[in-house]
Amino acid sequence: MPYEGANRRVHTCFITHNREYHVRSGVCVAVRDRETTAWIAGHRALGMHLMAAVPGIGFLGHPLEFVAGTAHVRTSSVTDILRPGRNEVAIYRFVHGFAPA
Repeated sequence: MPYEGANRRVHTCFITHNREYHVRSGVCVAVRDRETTAWIAGHRALGMHLMAAVPGIGFLGHPLEFVAGTAHVRTSSVTDILRPGRNEVAIYRFVHGFAPA
């Protein structure tokens, strides 16, 4: 029987051509290079808020936009959207100093 309660998932991984953008509750908490699989500690999107998708269109096939004040980061088009596993989520804080609430 499938779960019918509220969606409690707070982590999402957006896949683009070159990068994986890991987002927790709308904030970018980790970025990984798809070719090398290395985490990018100095990526500009870290700590920025993900702008909402256009209603009825969603993120797939469109670039992501992250904002923080007047700073903006725009990615290439999203090719896939995944839910990161528990082990992956657990290492975010070690990679970028992120401490989950």
